[in-house]
Amino acid sequence: METTRPQGQAAAPGQRPREDWFSDEYVNYWIEQQDARADERRRQFVMIRALVPKTPEQEFRYIDLGAGPGLLDEMLLEQFPHAQATLVDGSMAMLGEAQRRLARFEDRAEFVQADLAKADWAGALTGPFDLAVSTIALHNLRDPRLIRELYAETYKLIGHGGLFLNLDYVRMARPSLSAFGAWAGRDPEAGFSGARGGAGQPGTVEEHLGWLREAGFACAECFWKEFRVALMGGIRDHLHLPGEEEAAGAGAEHAH
Repeated sequence: METTRPQGQAAAPGQRPREDWFSDEYVNYWIEQQDARADERRRQFVMIRALVPKTPEQEFRYIDLGAGPGLLDEMLLEQFPHAQATLVDGSMAMLGEAQRRLARFEDRAEFVQADLAKADWAGALTGPFDLAVSTIALHNLRDPRLIRELYAETYKLIGHGGLFLNLDYVRMARPSLSAFGAWAGRDPEAGFSGARGGAGQPGTVEEHLGWLREAGFACAECFWKEFRVALMGGIRDHLHLPGEEEAAGAGAEHAH
């Protein structure tokens, strides 16, 4: 159970600070805790990387919503040396950590402070982007209305043939499934890292997919799910995969 403290009062040594993503104290505490989650987060980031429909030789622009300390972006910028990243976060402490982490990529990374809970967050950005990504961030908006509005604004920022990938906590279809997830999580060999909790999240997978379609995405799909964690995506118009045109041309030649 979270201990409440008067606003502005620092946590006692060893005490978990009150969750506040605009507090340097809480953000620094959160960053310090991430070593214990390194394997879990790396797995999530690798799944995002695998779904990026680009080759290392291609140039493209992407946006990371709720980018945090830039861990995903470090992986993407290494894999795709011609990619340009725009990291968006409401916390200057998070962006400062991301700037330090990504300094070696120089001008390939841009950093934008914007509160994703406010309607004008997208005004600080210039699209179109080929790709939008987010990992374990948007559930912090808490309100389904805010998530639906963010999906709509993200759709406007993505160019034709673009993709939005959101890996986040979701609410399971029935509350009883939380207990079922905890049961499955007792077997460490199964590796159900997303088995516990999720009851208080702002949407089920089905609801998120409906919000993506409502925002304008021609196709919305869940690419992976593990109890309370899901990797969902929205495709604007038609998804362009590398080599697609060459394959179509070769097929036409054989047809003749």
